Amino acid sequence: MTTPLVLTSLAELRDFLANPHAHEDLDEPVLVVKLPEAIAPQDRKTDSGQDLADSLRALPAVAVLLTEDAENTAAQLSPAGKTADKPDSLARHFDIITDNAAGDLDDIAETVIASPQASVSLVQLLRAGETMSVRDALMAESWVYSTLQGGHVFQNWLQTQKPNSESVSSEQDSPPPQPAVLADDSTATLNLTLNRPERRNAFSAEMRDCLVEALRAAQASPPPGGIILKGAGEAFCSGGDLNEFGTTPDSATAHIVRSLRNTAWEMHLLRDHIRVELHGACVGAGIELPAFAKEIASAADAFFWLPEVRLGLVPGAGGTVSLPRRIGRHRTTWLALTDRRLDPPTAKDWGLIDNIV
Repeated sequence: MTTPLVLTSLAELRDFLANPHAHEDLDEPVLVVKLPEAIAPQDRKTDSGQDLADSLRALPAVAVLLTEDAENTAAQLSPAGKTADKPDSLARHFDIITDNAAGDLDDIAETVIASPQASVSLVQLLRAGETMSVRDALMAESWVYSTLQGGHVFQNWLQTQKPNSESVSSEQDSPPPQPAVLADDSTATLNLTLNRPERRNAFSAEMRDCLVEALRAAQASPPPGGIILKGAGEAFCSGGDLNEFGTTPDSATAHIVRSLRNTAWEMHLLRDHIRVELHGACVGAGIELPAFAKEIASAADAFFWLPEVRLGLVPGAGGTVSLPRRIGRHRTTWLALTDRRLDPPTAKDWGLIDNIV
């Protein structure tokens, strides 16, 4: 595996970023920097007067800050830790903050090497999304996701996929068709249940359309008891239905479809009314969509995973918008690029979920 470029002082970082084409010196688009905790504002300038923060945010590479105080720094930069009176720190302009205690750098490098275009696209998207409205950030996510569908990493992955034999059965053996989302409004509370348990509630086009229709109906007359969203079977949602990946005619069509029926936007519009109850696998869309809700309760057996980057994509169900607004940009990037699964206690500590039941 290629070793990332590691800079161990502020002087090295300043010299590196003084070159406007510094990224061309990287064997892979990942830069690791170890810096002292406190950096005076006057030290944040290159000899030419350029701010290091601007250079970091413009760098077409994943910028990793290696520090012994990683957890505390990331916590302070999360939405819950931010305060108006805190001075701007250089740390927040990096993409990931880690102490590498769990071997983060190896996992990040592995992801970047396997999928460099998606890795760089992810950090650029998350940097830009910090100052965007939810609507604009969702549009940007759709553009990036749709573009990457034409990339060679995703296309190579598609070639390795075969239809899931469990989803193919003879017509006479198939059970009567059921709605992909069950809606029960018999009480003051609207209960919505993802209803593809045989596929671990893989998020299909049908499920998307059913959920969008139910949410739009609720917008016209929000139920007085709120909305509860949950999943049938052993998992809340195992992510996008792999059997439907790459089935749109082209990337442009994919973006238009996502623009017209964007479940994330409908979730955002009703966020103050929605409680989500999670269990089992919460993968991709299975955590990206719930993260828009006002309240998220999780069973102890749940796990949270963003595997999209290693497939050559970025989170595409709203996750580049919803997760940063809950756990911050740095932790979102860490989750996507380390390819790790997050457990409920850590997710609760970070603010990704609100309760463990």
